[in-house]
Amino acid sequence: MSASANKQIVQTFFDALAAGDIEKMKSVMARDFTWTFPGSTAISGTFRGHEEIFERFLPKVAEYVDMSAGLGIHIDQVIAEGDTVVVRYRGEMTGKFGPYNNRYCHVLTVRDGLIRGTEEYADTALVETALFGKKLE
Repeated sequence: MSASANKQIVQTFFDALAAGDIEKMKSVMARDFTWTFPGSTAISGTFRGHEEIFERFLPKVAEYVDMSAGLGIHIDQVIAEGDTVVVRYRGEMTGKFGPYNNRYCHVLTVRDGLIRGTEEYADTALVETALFGKKLE
């Protein structure tokens, strides 16, 4: 598929994520989708497949983020080359222990019209303080 088509698939994914539309998210995700959140936080790790992502990873995140107002996702840049799409965006949410306004970079792989996986990069110190209430020294 073209870079433009891959960008549109990724845009659909992020629009659905912001709206909490799980079925729409699943419609553009491969069944064996892999979501990696590097680091050593309580939500860090690699999650594989729809079941693990939607029944383990995202519900765990939801325990620490107020999703009642939706997720404020503001995309700053989308870059695509071949099967790779990179998205830089700002998130505006409320964490369990304070404002959670993080900056993100996702590196996604899109093949045959589906997203195969993403590596999500964010400020893990902010994750620790705003979501888990840890005091950093």
